[in-house]
Amino acid sequence: MAWYGIWHGWPFSLSGTDDLERFGSLADVAEVLKSRCESGAVWLQHFDYVSREPESVYTPAVTEESYIDLYRSADADLSCIERRAVFGPRGGVRFE
Repeated sequence: MAWYGIWHGWPFSLSGTDDLERFGSLADVAEVLKSRCESGAVWLQHFDYVSREPESVYTPAVTEESYIDLYRSADADLSCIERRAVFGPRGGVRFE
């Protein structure tokens, strides 16, 4: 099942519909969140945006306070977050 999300984790936060990304599954969401935090300063991170061209960028200065707000639809009301991917206390990713 596809999920759509907005990642919060840079020194600034992405929050508009132009920043909505497409993910193939919740497992993909967890992998992306961990990669942006753990490897973003040394490996390009892929962003599969819904409304604009995909990008690959470095994501330095990302901490474990980073999270992804998730929606089941690309046209969801962004004020109604359906799930949130966050880091757990031992460094894994959990969904609230």
